[in-house]
Amino acid sequence: MSATSVRAAVPSELDALLDLQRRSSLVWEEYREQLLAHPEVIEVPADALAAGQVRVAVRDGELVGFATVLPVSASVGELDGLFVAPELMRGGLGRLLVEDAVAIAREHGMVRLEVTANPRALGFYEKVGFVTVGEVPTQFGPGIRMHQTLSA
Repeated sequence: MSATSVRAAVPSELDALLDLQRRSSLVWEEYREQLLAHPEVIEVPADALAAGQVRVAVRDGELVGFATVLPVSASVGELDGLFVAPELMRGGLGRLLVEDAVAIAREHGMVRLEVTANPRALGFYEKVGFVTVGEVPTQFGPGIRMHQTLSA
């Protein structure tokens, strides 16, 4: 297995990030029709990309996953997106990206990281330390609102 590194994405990688997000999102059959009908929902916030808030997992020179951590307040961050190449799902990349997001959030003095999870990803997020706090509406149905308290 090749080594994977995580670093800040750069603006020139936008097309690769959008392609990765699209491929990752289309894995779930229950959302496929809606995503294909609304391709505009596949996006990477340009300001987050420019600010270094998008972190990419790179293996053998290829982007294989990414996550975005946005500040909600001085002490709270939002894991705004977590996407892994479909052929590499369930191989530890998601965990690696969450660990990186937690480290980045801590570096910025945050004490909590929040996420709105796809119900299919509930087990994953629980395994990486998130707890459920409720359900929230999303464009494509209910999402699970979760958070992780960050220790120093």
